Amino acid sequence: MISSIRAIPLILVLLIVLFGCPGMSRAETTVVYPVQSGLIADGSCCSPYAYANSSSPTFAMTGCFNDFHYGCFQWRERAAWRWNLDQAVPENAVVTSAHVHWNHPSACQALNVYVWIDAGSQILSSVYCNQIRNNPDQQFSQQSYNGSSVTWSIDESVLDDALNGGYLSVMNQIGYDGQGCVLQNTGNEGIRIVIEYELESCEGDFNGNGAIDVDDLLVLVSNYGLLSEQYDLDGNGFINVNDVLLMLDYFGSSCE
Repeated sequence: MISSIRAIPLILVLLIVLFGCPGMSRAETTVVYPVQSGLIADGSCCSPYAYANSSSPTFAMTGCFNDFHYGCFQWRERAAWRWNLDQAVPENAVVTSAHVHWNHPSACQALNVYVWIDAGSQILSSVYCNQIRNNPDQQFSQQSYNGSSVTWSIDESVLDDALNGGYLSVMNQIGYDGQGCVLQNTGNEGIRIVIEYELESCEGDFNGNGAIDVDDLLVLVSNYGLLSEQYDLDGNGFINVNDVLLMLDYFGSSCE
């Protein structure tokens, strides 16, 4: 007779054999905040050039208003950030998506929004910010939105370059005719990069065939209820239902 302690994992094995793995996700998320931020706002009306570092909690992003007869009433302000993405994700990670997120303290009608993204390794400066705007790796132009937050998708090739090179920089512009939005710069709601990825793992490949399959699950079940470091997946030294659930998470994946 099968003992009750082994009945549950054996039932799970039968369900997998009959109906397949339930498809539990192994997705992970990491949030990265910038290591450098600043404004391009030198009072030159519509064509600011000079960059200066700033750790202000908020940035007032505005468009320029330049009247032919009366001159400049409002100068344009752009902002720039730089992220260190070295070791942002594990070496065995498969990135599934990456976005730039920013928030406003309150809902904002953002018009004439430009976003320039570059995977260069330079620190932010007037020269580099001008280079980003003129020759970015990725660009969003003349966008608009109405809300308190927005996300911008980072192209896979750009993120790959940034992860390999270690850095990613973003520059933006919001508003026209003196209008604009206040943007959250620091804190948990400050501008950030969110990377979603899945881990490639060989945990659970007990027979070494390069895949986590029914044979591995049967090995785990045969040790159910025993003390075993070799087949323990959750690190408590004891083979129990937690290990079976982890095996279901790994089930069907390849080690190649």
